[in-house]
This record gives sequence, structure tokens and C-alpha cells, in this order.
Amino acid sequence: MEELELFQVKVRSGAHGFMDMNEAMNSRFPELMKEITQTTGAPNEAVATSVFMRRFGFFITAQLYLAAHGKMWDGPLDEVYLETTEGNIVFVIDERFIRERRDDDLETVLKHYAFPVVEAFRQAGHVSKIILWENLWGYIIWMYGMQTTEQAQKDAESLLVDELWQPEMKRSFFRQFLKGRSFEEAKADYKRITCCLYKELPNTDKCPYCPLAK
Repeated sequence: MEELELFQVKVRSGAHGFMDMNEAMNSRFPELMKEITQTTGAPNEAVATSVFMRRFGFFITAQLYLAAHGKMWDGPLDEVYLETTEGNIVFVIDERFIRERRDDDLETVLKHYAFPVVEAFRQAGHVSKIILWENLWGYIIWMYGMQTTEQAQKDAESLLVDELWQPEMKRSFFRQFLKGRSFEEAKADYKRITCCLYKELPNTDKCPYCPLAK
């Protein structure tokens, strides 16, 4: 599973790290924010939260990459470990949880991994959930842009269907981010509809796809 390292995810036997995602969402959230603030210079918890969720977007993208290739990692969030590498946070997961893909795995990725983490971090960090979902989407659309298989195309289309997200969410956040464009058009000319707050970091300008960029 070395290909998952493209998405900042390491697959190990006996995975470990300085904290797990369940701790990050709950009791050790302040500690995580302190770590991010120290390494990035984030001016407040809202910015630090958004910065982290950009990183978590890699983990969700890795899950969807596995699904597109007939696999799934189905461990609990307390088996998703955080590790610092060269000042960045990467994710470490145990190989024993990788299995063959099942029919409902896209829904599992959305509802068992993405949804609870977005909800926890939007509340703790006081950041709009739309920003956090779009932080995930940016890497997801990038990944699908590199895939040419029929399964990947089918999965991308499925993620735009409201029913896949319900009842936990009313509609597909990912379809909202297309702004009426087709998936192919959005891949070719990626633009955000929200600012991810990355520009608030020291010595950092707006991203080229930021809606605030002129």
C-alpha cells in the first residue's frame, strides 16, 4: 500500500502515533491545535482547525482511492493515528483493517469517517462545516482527476447524489461545490466556493483557486 503515501497515509503493522483521531476530536483537541499553531503560525483555533482538516482531506481521499481499486480500510477512528513528519501531520493506519470492497463502502467513508470528524472539528474550532467539507473535496477531485477506471468514474458520480449522504446530511456537499458545472468541467478548472483560511497563515497569500483571489 505504498501508493497511499501519496495521500500522506502510511500503512503499517502495529500502527501508532502521538495521538489518534478519536482523541483529536475530543479530549486532546487543544493539544492538537497547539501543535498545529506552533508548526504553522496559525493565529487562532479556527485557522488551525481548517489547516488540519486540509490534512484530513488526504485520509478521506486515500479511503476513496482504495475504494476505486476494490479495497477498503474499515478500522475505527481510534485506530487512525497522527504522526509528525518534517513539520507536517501524516496519518498512520494498521494494515490488518484492509479488506475487499463492499457495496456500501462509499456511504461508510462519508458517514463513519468524514461526517463525525467534520462535525466535531466545526464545533470545537468554530469553523463553517462548508469550509471543512470543501477542504476534503479539494483533494478528492484531484485524486479522481488522476483515475481513469470505470469504477473511479462511477464512484465520483455517486458522491454527487443526495441519497448517498442522507439522512445524516440533506444533500451532497460535493455537488454544491461544482457550482452548476459538470464534474469534468470542475476537474479541468478547479475553483473553491469558500476560503479555507490558509491565507491567514504568516507569509502566505491566497491560493490560486480561492474565491477571494482576483
